[in-house]
Amino acid sequence: MNHSEIDHTVGLSGRYAFALFELVQEEGNEENLVKINEQLSMIGDAIRSSEEMQRLIESPIFSSSEKFSAMQSVLKIFEISEIVENFIGVLCTNKRLFVLPDVIDAYKTYLNQLKGQVNAKVISSSKLTAEQEREIKSILQSRYSKDVEMDIEIDKDILGGLIIKIGSKMIDASLLSRLKSMQSMMNEV
Repeated sequence: MNHSEIDHTVGLSGRYAFALFELVQEEGNEENLVKINEQLSMIGDAIRSSEEMQRLIESPIFSSSEKFSAMQSVLKIFEISEIVENFIGVLCTNKRLFVLPDVIDAYKTYLNQLKGQVNAKVISSSKLTAEQEREIKSILQSRYSKDVEMDIEIDKDILGGLIIKIGSKMIDASLLSRLKSMQSMMNEV
């Protein structure tokens, strides 16, 4: 895959993700790309599930070496490959560890594009039923004419409805968004 064959995720995280993606691609095959994606997903899950990890990657208080040392402890638990460990070391050295969650998402997007898939992040205020998941997936597949892989998150703060993110596009059909819109209209009156 080269630069012209994929849609680039914009911004700093997209550039880092693409650099890692190209590096992994040069060293192996699609199987290796999938393995690295699985490792990144484990790291992403650990970050999302731990407030301490989130503080670590976002806080400017910790030095690059402190961040990398803490990350190495986590990486050892998951038996992460040397290429991912070195990549995270680069993020720490460049004081860019805070982009890691977005890099993980962008890497997955590149892998899905290589497979001819689209990745959709679906945010709901409550757990979706299997039927709702199938219906959303079916609608997105017909819209994009590609297989859709969905990551579903629960966020009670949106109060109701859904937010769907695909690449740089976002469909916000949440109750919170509607209430804010109504409040804005009321302020104009």
